[in-house]
Amino acid sequence: MLKHLQKLLTAMQVSHDGTLPSIVKNTQKKWITSPGKERWQIQDTLTPKQRKAVLDYGTKAGFFREIKPAHQRYDYAIVLGAWVPRMEKRMDYLVKIASAGVRFKRVILLSGARPLDPETDGMAQHCKTEGDALEFLWKAQPLSKQVPWKHFQHPLIQTTKGKVRPTTADTFRYWLSKKPKAGSCFVVSNQPYCHYQQLIIENILPPKFTYETIGPAVKPSDENATVLLDTIARCLYEMDQS
Repeated sequence: MLKHLQKLLTAMQVSHDGTLPSIVKNTQKKWITSPGKERWQIQDTLTPKQRKAVLDYGTKAGFFREIKPAHQRYDYAIVLGAWVPRMEKRMDYLVKIASAGVRFKRVILLSGARPLDPETDGMAQHCKTEGDALEFLWKAQPLSKQVPWKHFQHPLIQTTKGKVRPTTADTFRYWLSKKPKAGSCFVVSNQPYCHYQQLIIENILPPKFTYETIGPAVKPSDENATVLLDTIARCLYEMDQS
């Protein structure tokens, strides 16, 4: 994949010395989007040529393909919080693979207490946070009455600039702070974020856990290339951290 990454770096005019730390340093500067903005709030500002280069790389690197569970039995199915339309896709995918015969002993819902945006999240008024919505979507599934489950909603994090939503890494650390029994896990996400979240998990979960991140495919033409660049930069950062 290095050849494909080099092609993308050239197309996006990112200078580097050929080492991963150098690539990470410069892509963090150029590709990470404005702090405080959610992915769905970001406009695609790339030129058609740049967009083509990003989507070509995403295709070759596997950011758009479906990732299915590698096994038939697991201890945990972990569903991650997100923007409500993405959580709906994740819940649908969990039900789909369960219907296909994949079995799991327990469902873990991991979310943050991000206040919902009535315009973009489009959730019922009684759901005030991302966690409320994730739990609501899960309880609407008949599967929720058949499999034991637990929800871990990380509170908002106080910073010098005010309260911010927790990240995927924060929610995993929050769950681990409750000392769950080690076991086999699959984490339900959706493309093009599976690879990024897999890297986060690799850097957080203890060795006694086994884990894989799964999710449904997406059409490259439907994706925001500016957001995908941000995701690629975050993947490179996590790779460097490992």
